[in-house]
Amino acid sequence: MTSVVVVMVASGIVVPHIDLEVLRELGLFWVSSLTLGFMLARSYSSLLHARLYGSLTPKLTGVLALGLLIVCYVLYTVLPPITYPLISVLDGFSSGLFWPLMQSLLVHGVDRRWRSRALSIYFLVGNLARYAGYQIGSVIYVYLGPGRIVYSGILVLISHLALYSVMSPGHVVVQVKKTGYGFREIVGEIRYVRSLVPLFFIVGGVNGLLKDYLFAYVKLITGYDEPTLRTFWSIVGYVGLGLSVLTSHLHEALSKTKLVLMTSTVFTLSVTSLAFVRNPILVCTALSLTIIGVRTLRPMLRGVASNLTRRPEAGIALANSLSNMAAGLMPFVVGLVGLVV
Repeated sequence: MTSVVVVMVASGIVVPHIDLEVLRELGLFWVSSLTLGFMLARSYSSLLHARLYGSLTPKLTGVLALGLLIVCYVLYTVLPPITYPLISVLDGFSSGLFWPLMQSLLVHGVDRRWRSRALSIYFLVGNLARYAGYQIGSVIYVYLGPGRIVYSGILVLISHLALYSVMSPGHVVVQVKKTGYGFREIVGEIRYVRSLVPLFFIVGGVNGLLKDYLFAYVKLITGYDEPTLRTFWSIVGYVGLGLSVLTSHLHEALSKTKLVLMTSTVFTLSVTSLAFVRNPILVCTALSLTIIGVRTLRPMLRGVASNLTRRPEAGIALANSLSNMAAGLMPFVVGLVGLVV
């Protein structure tokens, strides 16, 4: 969990600043291109992870992913905003290696019956750390200046890379048979999770909007400066996460079908309403309800997928890959519609 917290804090410090730089220099549509490049690369490397997980040590895979992320952040400091969508591709490739690794280590360490709950805790901790990063970034902006934000993220990651290389497992967790477990076998596992595919796309698409696009969109409709917007977004995130914890307890009282239907309906209506509301309180409410739906369903779907496939890492890889494709495409489509309208 230490890696989850540190990397999410670094992301919360750096990514909002990059979003607003692109918004200021290039416009809202280009913010959606950040998500598109990031998520499509992450989708590909999520599938690659399932194969690496059985042949490389977690230490080597994690060091590779963290090293690539540090390179991305360094590039952000030396290249102009027009290149940021390209840098986000490398960022997404790094993310697609690192986060499925964390999830696979987790699901291999817990009983099948507790995987959904364990992943819920994982996502909760990660998102709390991300919103804390937003607030830390706000403090850095006010007291050190905006030019120090990305450098702060780089220092955090370099420090953690040194720690991770010492503490992470130095052996292969799951040994793959000589016959291999390549892309064809991983993609073939999709037959076990066919019923979940529409939900992967819906939940992934809305989560993609939350990553960059809606943050920049709220900047446009509220006019907040970066520190105020970071604080606003953190409050929205904490409220949404708190309520999603309460919602997750409905899992015990309702069937999965009813819970999925209810939360899907709520966050679909909420994210749609953002096109029509301008009042900060209404925007906060709509975003909080959207976060509730996404944060409730994401861990549940990954837990179910890891149980349905023959190997948990294959279920995690498919869930991440399909969700990431949707997360990249939906903001891009919304951005195109925004250009036309």
